[in-house]
Amino acid sequence: MKRKNDTLLSLVLPAVLCTALWGSAAPCVKKGYELFEIAAGDSFSQLVFAGWRFTLAGVLVLLVAACMGHRIRPKRGEYRAIFMISLFQSMLQYVCYYIGLAGTTGTKASVLSGTQTFFALLLAHALLENDRLTRRKTLGCVLGFAGVLVLGLGGLDGFRLHGDGLILLSAVSAGAGALVSRIYTPGRDPMLLTGWQLALGGTFLGLLGRVGGGALGSVTAGGAALLGYMIVLSAAAFTIWTALLGRFPVGRVSLFGFLIPVFGAVFSALVLGENIMTVRNLLSLLLVSGGIALANSAAASSKS
Repeated sequence: MKRKNDTLLSLVLPAVLCTALWGSAAPCVKKGYELFEIAAGDSFSQLVFAGWRFTLAGVLVLLVAACMGHRIRPKRGEYRAIFMISLFQSMLQYVCYYIGLAGTTGTKASVLSGTQTFFALLLAHALLENDRLTRRKTLGCVLGFAGVLVLGLGGLDGFRLHGDGLILLSAVSAGAGALVSRIYTPGRDPMLLTGWQLALGGTFLGLLGRVGGGALGSVTAGGAALLGYMIVLSAAAFTIWTALLGRFPVGRVSLFGFLIPVFGAVFSALVLGENIMTVRNLLSLLLVSGGIALANSAAASSKS
């Protein structure tokens, strides 16, 4: 009984907290567009918003790392790792994500973003000799992509390339970023890498938005509070997740990833008032979340 309680407090609750924080991201971004008066078609202002979030989140991660006694000054050999991770996990991913999110619902974005797990598995199978697809991983991918097809059953109105298509591209970039992280993170401090890659990616997004004429339309107390939450969200979730990965097997931790689209749908209903109780939404959510759980359980069993 004591062992179960220890697992609950040390693994389950922190992992669920992380997935809840990440799940709240999509509806919070869309709410941020409203509070900062950023129009759906104003892509460059959306990138300015993203730039502020990730630059400050990176700074916060580095501050937390410094307080924990970590080295935060990169060595010469770490600059390439920081750039490559940032290229896929911050720059390419969030250019597509923030622009695409303006053209779709928070619920659909949360579900579609969950496919990054499957893209990571497919890329690993194609590029890494020691990480091939198994039957369970393959079935997980099939279920996940079936969920994407369910979202597109409504025709062009149900699946919009400018919105949903860009979210899928962001998931491809995130999957590639996971693979790049696996290549460059071993032997290096993940907090240092993540803090700098977030700051670098956020600076890139912000500058790109400013060069294109983007700006935050209105800065209010509510908007500032939301942006502050999103900055803390990124820093806190990563710090906790990193601690869990340092204590428990990767497979046991990543298994909780199936909750991210679930929380995303729930928060989209609460924050944005979206109707998630449709057959298409619920079936897609079930397929994608089930696919993530199955694929990650396969990864966990293969490493145990």
